[in-house]
Amino acid sequence: MTNQMPKFLSDYFSLNRRYSRSINIERDFDQVEALAGYVLTERSLDALGRILTGFTTPQANRAWTLTGVYGTGKSSFAQFLISACADRENTAHKEALALIETTLGSESTEYLSLTKAIPKAGFFRAVVTAQREPLSHTIVRAMYKGSQFFGQKNKPAKTPQIAKEIVDLYTDVENGKSIQTSKIIKLVVEVAKAAQTPVLILIDELGKNLEFVAQNQGAEDLYLLQQLAELPRETDSQIYLIGLLHQAFADYGERLSSVQRNEWAKIQGRFEDIPFKDSAPQMMRLIGKAIDSANAGTHLEGVNNWAKEWFDLLPDTLTADITTDVVGATYPLHPLTALVLPELCTQYAQNERSLFTFLTSAEPYSFRRYLEETTADDTKLHTLKLDRVYDYFIEAVGMGITSRPKLQRWIEVQGLINDVSKTLDADSLRVLKTIGILNIVTTTGGLKATRSLVALAMCDLVDESPEWEKTIDNLLQKGIVTYRRQVDELRIWEGSDFNVDSAVADYLASDRTTLVELLSEIRPLEPLVAQRHSYITGTLRYFERRYLDNPIHLSTLSCTLENADGAIAYWVGEESPNNPPEMTTDGKPLIVVCAAKLETLRIQARELAALRYIENNAPELQSDGVARREVRYRLVQAEELFDDALSQAFDLAENRNRCWILGRPETLNHVTDLNAQLSRVCDQVYSQTPTLWNELINRRDLTSQGAKARLELISAMLEYGPRQQLELTGYGPEVSIYYSVLSETKIHRCEDDQWGFYPPPEDSGIFTVWEAIETFCLEAKEQQQTLDLLYQRLQAPPYGMKQGAIPVLLAAVLFYHVDDVGVYKDGSFIPVLGLEHFEILVRYPDRFSVKYFEVLGVRSQVFKELEDIWGKRKPLNKPGLRNTTLLTVVKPLFQFAKATPLYHSNSAPQRPSSGGIAGVAARPGTR
Repeated sequence: MTNQMPKFLSDYFSLNRRYSRSINIERDFDQVEALAGYVLTERSLDALGRILTGFTTPQANRAWTLTGVYGTGKSSFAQFLISACADRENTAHKEALALIETTLGSESTEYLSLTKAIPKAGFFRAVVTAQREPLSHTIVRAMYKGSQFFGQKNKPAKTPQIAKEIVDLYTDVENGKSIQTSKIIKLVVEVAKAAQTPVLILIDELGKNLEFVAQNQGAEDLYLLQQLAELPRETDSQIYLIGLLHQAFADYGERLSSVQRNEWAKIQGRFEDIPFKDSAPQMMRLIGKAIDSANAGTHLEGVNNWAKEWFDLLPDTLTADITTDVVGATYPLHPLTALVLPELCTQYAQNERSLFTFLTSAEPYSFRRYLEETTADDTKLHTLKLDRVYDYFIEAVGMGITSRPKLQRWIEVQGLINDVSKTLDADSLRVLKTIGILNIVTTTGGLKATRSLVALAMCDLVDESPEWEKTIDNLLQKGIVTYRRQVDELRIWEGSDFNVDSAVADYLASDRTTLVELLSEIRPLEPLVAQRHSYITGTLRYFERRYLDNPIHLSTLSCTLENADGAIAYWVGEESPNNPPEMTTDGKPLIVVCAAKLETLRIQARELAALRYIENNAPELQSDGVARREVRYRLVQAEELFDDALSQAFDLAENRNRCWILGRPETLNHVTDLNAQLSRVCDQVYSQTPTLWNELINRRDLTSQGAKARLELISAMLEYGPRQQLELTGYGPEVSIYYSVLSETKIHRCEDDQWGFYPPPEDSGIFTVWEAIETFCLEAKEQQQTLDLLYQRLQAPPYGMKQGAIPVLLAAVLFYHVDDVGVYKDGSFIPVLGLEHFEILVRYPDRFSVKYFEVLGVRSQVFKELEDIWGKRKPLNKPGLRNTTLLTVVKPLFQFAKATPLYHSNSAPQRPSSGGIAGVAARPGTR
């Protein structure tokens, strides 16, 4: 006996591919075959009558939108209308007239209006299927294709100039160039005048243009639609516009703020909307045609019996407009699933193809997946039930659904099911989802969640309902589901009295916060590092970033972060700044970047601020869980929308934002350009920055470990200057600082067999800073200069030095100039400069000053002779004078005398303010 592989429902049932083929108005243009079998339904005749009224009545609408879900016949009707508007000799035109005559008769208003409205030459038919592109590109493509066909039927010499303009614009579109809105309006008007016949612009899939607008914040495209719809009616330039949509304008902008969606809805108000919407029974018939049961074989008899049983069992209110055959054609869908799906897709789908996406896609929980996963059973007919539909909408459609009407109801149903999902058994959870989906679809009519209907929705066979009613009772006892006896309905949502939209609108009406304040609060900007410059020099440089919109604030801008090396102003003002300054008021380089798509950014920021305020301050949310969840969901979405808007506003690659770098206008094409410019600016402004590769010392504020290591290094410099490596050993941080600041720069080196502190080589990377410190000290000839001025000089351009290493380099310079530079604390000369002074100096440089004592003439000769006798900086080996030269003893005596009134012959003798022999390192002791 051989084992047979199990068969699945997909072996018997599939999706009808022929039915899935849809009309393509460009491909099928003027193809008579495209009209074969077309039936003018009541809905199509209504649309035709309304459009013909516009063709024949001067004051009627000239712009329409045909709105309906996928598969409702919009494109087929559009194909019929295009054919009807062709020239009278056109075969497709004749076929379209024949369809009307057959349906309504040659004496009907529609037939007579059409023959009257369409001239002998026909309309100039600009027909196009939109792509995700600017609307201007779509219109140009439509006019190009229309001109090609119209030119074949008419004399080309009639419109030579306008034909050339169309070709030129089409070439620009093909090359990806942007087209100005004003050119489109002018083009359409000129085509109508040149053709001397009405122009019909018909755009299928207009929603793709709207999706592009929503993604790229291109408000000009919407205004182009409005301008086309509002073109003045003239006898020689009648222009009609028809757009085919799957949903309303505002629904394509589900990721936009509510304010923007309202604006989109106003623009659609310029169009007369003709809904192409089928009733649930009609869509059931559509579903039945999509399901192919040709391979069902012997199962068909069982399906027919099953359909009859269900048709007899269902309430008359649900079966009034359908037949047993309709129910049977939708198998393997449960009858209630087939009834609920159309309404659910119409109200809540993320995109209006969702009904057929549910049927044909391979997404989780889809109908196709159900056929592939469900084993065929000869004894029982399995059906796809409402709980799986619920799962499909959550998994495949996702939370984009929350931007639809009845948002609060959906959120509460979903929230409650999520809350109890871990505590319920599988059957109870399936029942809860079924009640929830019925609650979401409607609370009135035959589809409401009655006890009997919910039980039936869980059954494959009609006699299984009693078991499911027990599950319903269990949910009622637990209080998860409530029963509204007066209307015979099970419900898992209670509703909310708090209107979030109204609360947002009230906040926006009263709020006067500027965009700069909003952005600074919502998304404060972190500093931006000049990466290449920092890597090469070892000095971390970053630019403070601020939002600005006021020219006065820009001209008086200074860095609020003391350690910032520059500023980037993100300009969000309505008008670009005029001649921005090169530097901030505190001497730091300035870069100004202008935002694009400012209005969108403002709208998103205000809506996000409103929702944050409501979440934190609305007292109703304390007791209203539904409204609280809705606000939270909206906040998440608003955060995403705001971040998208902010990113697009300063998307250098997309917008090529205008900017000013050091006062000069520049164009940045990519974010990497900005990073490169930061380093270039730093190279230019901080051209003499020292090269120090040590993160411990090359910073403004040292860590406690770095500060301790710096003092230990200075202590070693004081005591062991004439010793190799300052007698430092090991691998401690003070050793690391010594090597990077003093050894590798050759500031501490051996000359003439004598270790000491000397000017570094010019190519050392730190020579310019040494020179700056030295110059500062030697400038103080007439009066003392406080060291805080030196700090300011070194931290400002062109050095931009970090404060941490300054005391070490200053100490080295002072040791080198020990013979001619005196140091003062609070105005008093320091004869002996010790570690205790440096401990104060690193924190309060303003309390210390220096003065240069130039030694000339006879005194210079005396010191030279003493130097020849004792040797240059030869150590004196005396207790307490270790590491001290004769010059460090004698010259400071001269400095001290010169620094006190004793030096001046006209002054009365005074004792010095502090005693002792002058010297840089006169005290003994070890580190």
